[in-house]
Amino acid sequence: MTAAPIFLVGLLVLFWLLIVAPQRRRRRQQEALIDQLEPGDDVLTVGGLLGTIREVGEHEVVLEIAAETRVRVAKSAISGRIEPETEPADMPETQLP
Repeated sequence: MTAAPIFLVGLLVLFWLLIVAPQRRRRRQQEALIDQLEPGDDVLTVGGLLGTIREVGEHEVVLEIAAETRVRVAKSAISGRIEPETEPADMPETQLP
C-alpha cells in the first residue's frame, strides 16, 4: 500500500474538520437565533442596520430603526441579537469639579 491513499484520506479528514464542521455549527446557531426572534428584541442585520423587532412574520421581520421608521427585513438577514448595555452596580459615580 502506498502513501498516496493515506495522504488523501488525511486531507479529506482535515478538510472536514477545518471547513465543513464549523460551517454546520454556524448554520445551526443562525437557525436557532432566527427561531427565537421575538418582538422587542434588539438586533443587528448583515447590512449593519441596528433596530428593534416590532413584528415577526414567517420569512421576514419588521424592524424599527428610528422613531416611527420601520423597515421589512428578511429573517435570514438578521446576524445577531444585541444585549442591552447595563452599568455595573459597583462602579462609583464620577464627580465633576
